[in-house]
Amino acid sequence: MSARVISIANSKGGVGKTTTCVSLAEAFAASGMRTLVIDLDTQANASLLIFGNNGDEHLFEAINDYMTISDWLLENFFAGEQRRLGEFIITDASDVTFKGKSLPLDLIPSSPRLRKTERELIFELTAKGYAMEALQNQVGKRLRDDLNLLKAQYDVILFDCPPGISVMTETVLAASHLIIVPTIPDFMSTLGLDLFTGDIMKNLRNRDIETLPVVLATRYDGSSHQQVVLGAMREASNAAETEFAMFKTVIPMKPGFASNPIELGPEPTLQAKWSGEALQIIEQLLAEVREKVA
Repeated sequence: MSARVISIANSKGGVGKTTTCVSLAEAFAASGMRTLVIDLDTQANASLLIFGNNGDEHLFEAINDYMTISDWLLENFFAGEQRRLGEFIITDASDVTFKGKSLPLDLIPSSPRLRKTERELIFELTAKGYAMEALQNQVGKRLRDDLNLLKAQYDVILFDCPPGISVMTETVLAASHLIIVPTIPDFMSTLGLDLFTGDIMKNLRNRDIETLPVVLATRYDGSSHQQVVLGAMREASNAAETEFAMFKTVIPMKPGFASNPIELGPEPTLQAKWSGEALQIIEQLLAEVREKVA
């Protein structure tokens, strides 16, 4: 069976996007599914969270070895090389253990230089007379082709997308079986939700795709304000002309979702990394996700 592709995206940072991506990826891997994370965010937080203890050293090594998503762009669109996405995979990247064994989770890490590479690519190709649409088509076609090759190797592929929409993000969203939009149910975080999900749907419909983004309420503290906002979000998701659906699962504001990999030490168990109620809630979310991509 071809891999299910899941993208985690939002125009706003600090909403739990990376935590959602990594927790789901580790839960998928623990359930025996061949799992790959591709980090498209220049902050590389998903890469660091997966690498875990000494994550900065592992990321530095990947950057020095030219094994990041930024290097894939450089090799294919600047150096004139034809290198497939699969050549940049770091196997068994997670330091987490489950049932006494290392968690089988693969990673294509990001790099702080990714944003610069994307800007230089846009400048380079537009200087040669390419329109933005042609640029998107060129990068998008190569990314789609490489992603199709990877689908045969994995059961699930997760993308941690950067805030906003980029050339690569548009292609990834169009290729996704599920788009998860983590959102804090408060006034500030939901201001751009309709606009962001509307933009996603516009781009998808231009490609004759009708995949509704699914909003995940995160960092929920149970305050009266958040209760009201969450209720309004659920009501909007049930409207006839809605641009998004919603998960039943709500991610609470709890310490278990914010563990520091350095404090955990080397080779933490899955239960230690997602402590307290966190792992149980992640498993609830995993069940919903699996149902949606089945």
